This record gives sequence, C-alpha cells and structure tokens, in this order.
Amino acid sequence: MTVDTTRTAWRCDRGEDGIWTLWFDQPGKSHNILTADAFNELDDRLAEIEEDDSVRGVLIRSAKEAGFCAGADLRTIQQSRSAADVEAYLRRGIEVFDRLARLDPPTTAVLHGVCLGGGFELALACQHRAALASHTALQLGTPEVHLGLIPGWGAIEHLTRLLAPKDALDLLLYGNPIGFLHAKSQGAVDRLVSHDEPERLTETLTLAPAPERPFLAEIWNDELDFARAKLAQQPVGFPEAQAAILEVIEIDLAEGPEAAREATIERLVELMLSEPSRHAIDEFFHRARG
Repeated sequence: MTVDTTRTAWRCDRGEDGIWTLWFDQPGKSHNILTADAFNELDDRLAEIEEDDSVRGVLIRSAKEAGFCAGADLRTIQQSRSAADVEAYLRRGIEVFDRLARLDPPTTAVLHGVCLGGGFELALACQHRAALASHTALQLGTPEVHLGLIPGWGAIEHLTRLLAPKDALDLLLYGNPIGFLHAKSQGAVDRLVSHDEPERLTETLTLAPAPERPFLAEIWNDELDFARAKLAQQPVGFPEAQAAILEVIEIDLAEGPEAAREATIERLVELMLSEPSRHAIDEFFHRARG
C-alpha cells in the first residue's frame, strides 16, 4: 500500500488491490469541518482518481475519533459580509460534491460519530454509506435549521429521493440527529461494519446503489401540506428556514433539481446574511467556548 501524506486535510492510501482510501484528518482540530481548503484538497484528490484507470473503488473515512465530519465552516459564514462571498463558498461545495458523485469507481462513505450537516451531505454524495462500529455513537442529521439555515450541498435533493417522505421531512425540518438503527431502517445507511472487518468495507463497493424512491407530486403534495400545517400549529425554531426547505422541495417537484439547486443557493445566501441566523451562529460559538 502506498500512503501519500503530502496534503494537509486529505491523505490517501492507495491499496494494491485498486481500492483507495481518502482519510479526512484536518490537523489541529478535534472535528473535521468543510473549509475552503478542505474542498480544494478533496477536489485535487478526485482529479487524481479520475486520471488513474487502476482505481477500482474509493472509501472516504475520517481519522478523527470524534466522528466523520461536523459540517460547514461556520467561521467562514460568520465572517462573510457579502452575498458574493457566501455564494462562492456554497457553489464550491456543490462543485466538489458533484464531482464526487460523478466518479466512475464506486464510492463508500465510512461513518462514525458526528456526521452532521455538510458532513452528511459529503456522505450522501457517495454511492454507499457504511456505519463503523465505534464507541462514538453515530449522529447523522441535518441540524442547519437550528441555526436558521437550510442544507445547501444536496441533502434536500438526496433525502427526498432516498427516504420515505415523512422521514426525509423530519430530518430536514427539525434537525434532530438519528443513530445507526434509525439510519439503517430508513435507508440512509447500508450496513454496520466492525473495525476488524476491512473486507466488509470493501464489499460495500460492490453493492448495487440504493434505488431512488419515486419523487412525484402526487406522493409529496399531501406530505408537504401536512408538514406545513403541523409547523403552523406547533411552531418551532426558525420558521423562515423551514418554509424555505418546503419551498425548495416544491420547486424540485415542479421544475426539477437544477431549478431547486439555484433556489437553495438563493434562499441560503439570504438566510446566512440575516440577523436571526447570524445571532444563532454567534450563540453557537459562545456555547462552544463554554
């Protein structure tokens, strides 16, 4: 096996069997986060994979004990003062995750511990997701709504096609993480793998991708109406963000994923620059400091 340690956040183990493992391991941090540099390095790694015909499969893992990835770089969002800066950060993430999703070799995200927000979206860009048995319990979810935001890197598009409507809406609108058992039963994770079963990780690369659920207006309209009525009766959190999620889903149903993606970026830029969201992010960092 060849190990490349020249990069800062992403190192690569190149197996003689053609299986590459990309390790996410930002130095000096207890959790991986999706900084601009992390996106650029991952993009470089994906370019290497595209150029090497010997690659038979790709495992994406975290070397952090705390988990896979904690999500977006909130400092970047906090310090951005213009819509152009925020939009550039969002579009860079979309570009890299799209490249990951388009890879010819099969891909598996190997998850443990914290896998939230953009970290979950990184996993959703892979064909397969395996949970690693660990003393750090899996936390899988989209907590953006707790900060007055919405997922911006594909969770809305992926979850509405991967999960049952109620399960997808619960994750997106309320932001509460789920563990392995719920993730497996809902279809967000394919299997549980132990540390001492590396061959089972490799096997995930040979699985058929999970079939998409029908994403049709006749299925979703009633679910969206029910979700909207429930939020009106029992308002929680940030109603502007929850309304934006429902709106993006409706645009996706009516006009398709490209229109929904542009709507996501537009709404998310507005929310990121809004006072309620900025206050929520400031409070998040205040709590983190103890």
